[in-house]
Amino acid sequence: MTTTTQKKAATSGEAWDIQERYTGPHGWIQWKGTNVCMDVHCACGKMSHLDADFAYHVKCPYCGRVYFCNGHIELIELETEPERCVRTSETTWWEDGDE
Repeated sequence: MTTTTQKKAATSGEAWDIQERYTGPHGWIQWKGTNVCMDVHCACGKMSHLDADFAYHVKCPYCGRVYFCNGHIELIELETEPERCVRTSETTWWEDGDE
């Protein structure tokens, strides 16, 4: 298992720029202002849970750190396909730069 480095930005705009440069296998969540149910694991080691609308930013209730909710989710490649697996249409795939 590999560890990841924590990203840090001064502003939401800077955080947006960081997420735009993300590389490697990932998905993209299109935040559309809908509600979210999320477990938040903070750098301080504490975990909290939230059910909220418009969760573009979250604040740790323990240490006060504030986070930008990156739209990217990590994709971990599997060697075997699970029984229930969502498939995307081949027509929805595009090469980087085609967006």
